[in-house]
Amino acid sequence: MIGILLAWQVAAAMPHLQQGRFADARPLLEKACAAKEPNGCYLLGRTLFTLDLYEPARAVLGPLAASDPDPWRVYDAIGSAEEAMRKPVEAERAFRRAVELYRDRGAEARYHLGRFLMREGRAADAVAVLVPAVKRFVKYELARFELGRAYYQMGRHAEAETELAAAPSLEEARRLLGKIRRQRGK
Repeated sequence: MIGILLAWQVAAAMPHLQQGRFADARPLLEKACAAKEPNGCYLLGRTLFTLDLYEPARAVLGPLAASDPDPWRVYDAIGSAEEAMRKPVEAERAFRRAVELYRDRGAEARYHLGRFLMREGRAADAVAVLVPAVKRFVKYELARFELGRAYYQMGRHAEAETELAAAPSLEEARRLLGKIRRQRGK
């Protein structure tokens, strides 16, 4: 009975989350998390992060990493919270742990680490992380865009063009691609 109640609280929070009403979802998720419902705790941590409550988000997510059924997502969220709190060493450690745990099931973890490295001004490091992601998941446009940005920052414009052209649905990719082509006289 308690499990059903906890699942109901998480389910009741979902419409609020989907509509961007995070403050409304928070009490439902707090109840579910207080009763140790893992998905409720994860969603609470992400909700707190979205509400710019980084320390509380980190406090919820930290203990969850050891028990969550898919811990890569917890480390990924911890990385985002650490970055928001301007703790780049801790953020990178968490993002790298997410990549390690996610392995090659998808490109998301590598994309998030690559994006973080780009924000840190480390384009070459971002390339090293993103190349395996785009080789395996060629249609994941966000990773292609971030790799294109990294190549552009490194002055490798031909490679940047290739990656950005592979992300046609992203406005940012189309704009940067146009800029590169203008710079190259194309």
